[in-house]
Amino acid sequence: MDARRGRAVLGALALLLTQGCGAARTEGDQAVAGVSAQGGTEVRLDSGWIRGIKDGNVMRFRGVRYAQPPVGELRWQPPRPVAPWRGVVPAASSGPACPQASDNPKESSAAEDCLTLDVTVPKKAARKPRPVMVWLHGGGFNAGRGSDYDPRRLVAQGDVVVVTVEFRLGVLGYLAMPGMPGGGAFGLQDQQAALRWVRRNAAAFGGDAGNVTLFGESGGGIATCGHLTSPAGRGLFHKAIIQSGTCGTVLLPNAAAPGTPRIPYWRPLKETYAATRTAARRAGCRDAARTLECLRAKPVRELLDLTEYFTAASYGGPTLPVAPGEALRDGDFARVPVLSGHTSEEALMMAGVMGLLGRPITDDDLPGLLRQGFGDQADEVTRRYPRDRYGTASEAWAAPYTDAIFACPHAAAQDALAKRAKVYAYVFGDDTAPPFIPTLPGFPAGAGHASELAYLFDVKEKPINLDGRLVPLTATQRSVARDMVTAWTTFARTGTPASGGKAWPRWQGGEPVARLITERPGSTATTLAPRCDLFD
Repeated sequence: MDARRGRAVLGALALLLTQGCGAARTEGDQAVAGVSAQGGTEVRLDSGWIRGIKDGNVMRFRGVRYAQPPVGELRWQPPRPVAPWRGVVPAASSGPACPQASDNPKESSAAEDCLTLDVTVPKKAARKPRPVMVWLHGGGFNAGRGSDYDPRRLVAQGDVVVVTVEFRLGVLGYLAMPGMPGGGAFGLQDQQAALRWVRRNAAAFGGDAGNVTLFGESGGGIATCGHLTSPAGRGLFHKAIIQSGTCGTVLLPNAAAPGTPRIPYWRPLKETYAATRTAARRAGCRDAARTLECLRAKPVRELLDLTEYFTAASYGGPTLPVAPGEALRDGDFARVPVLSGHTSEEALMMAGVMGLLGRPITDDDLPGLLRQGFGDQADEVTRRYPRDRYGTASEAWAAPYTDAIFACPHAAAQDALAKRAKVYAYVFGDDTAPPFIPTLPGFPAGAGHASELAYLFDVKEKPINLDGRLVPLTATQRSVARDMVTAWTTFARTGTPASGGKAWPRWQGGEPVARLITERPGSTATTLAPRCDLFD
């Protein structure tokens, strides 16, 4: 495998396993507090002044601390408010990614001092506060970086404020021991700390603290669904967008890469306690009475070797009292409008990873792979998804994986949410979309996992070819992207997505209709939810 292809594979694996409101200085009486009519870049937060930068039609405030660095004795503690500072702190550069392991230097990080966020604001003045959208990046619960997602289009076209967040991951985000406050959910607590920061400081950027939309994709979508069920999250956001990952998402065997096991994203605290004991022994911390002291003394890069034990958040504590899927079924969630959806061929991205790793799916391999993924249900899966319906073995494998991991859990969550809240659903089905990661020549990438992100964000270094070149959107794709940005930001503003001048239909019991987003600009086509009885 050459170096460029190796970087592509590593990126895919990271994705899957991915005090009072301060008044602001203004220079024009027409401006909302914080961002002046003349485009001033100094704003006052509850903790002190910062100075951002002008960047074309937006202003950037980057690398802003929302909590104290979780280092030393604060490693494996809930996030604490940032200490106030004097003077004006530059906010021109994004903070580092939180610690994560990767053989690719561009994706690896050992920077524990990482609890920062970026705020992007329209350059033009606003006469009233703007909606605020808070983005949680993908990468499961152990990889990714918020600042890789440039929200310029959402901000400039949709006239909103967008906040992208860095939060603890893997071993530093989800380790737990008996008696440890917040154990097993530090990453989720960081996200809630960022939301509390937004509530206190939104007005400084011209944002409306009473109109906050939490949105995320893949691991960020799963986390967003979890926050709907978290008592500590109530009131911190007023709308939610859940993309390609929800409360019931579980990776099946071989989904992350060939040979990987079943990977859930939620587990009871007792399982995390057991994982911590195993990980501590592996790290050489065998004295039970001094385990935490021993682990806190370890360098970050040594701890990252333990990531495989901490790919799930824990329930059974204050952050998540019960499993999020159970909370949805019981109706124990925030009553806020929800936009939820997935791509039409999610698992094709996973099949593409197998090809990049030199393990392309073939007709000879297909029965065994389905048996590994679905066990005793494999024969019924084969009958419901007959091979002759698909052009390639990869597509025949990806179809049931897409439904089992994404489409059906989304439909179940939407059904549960719709009993007590407004719900809108979509399926991103633009088969012309450039894949989020490169694929081998001739591979039918279709609308695979994360392919919709290039339509909402300028995604750093993606989408790319195997030779490293950027793949720009075509004129038609840009038109679809404009419709998507309109729908997302209209939902953030009003609680109802709309595009092409028309509101989307609601997802309701008995009439489960989702908006189908295709390469036909302004399409009003709809699609019924998949039949999911096989995967219940």
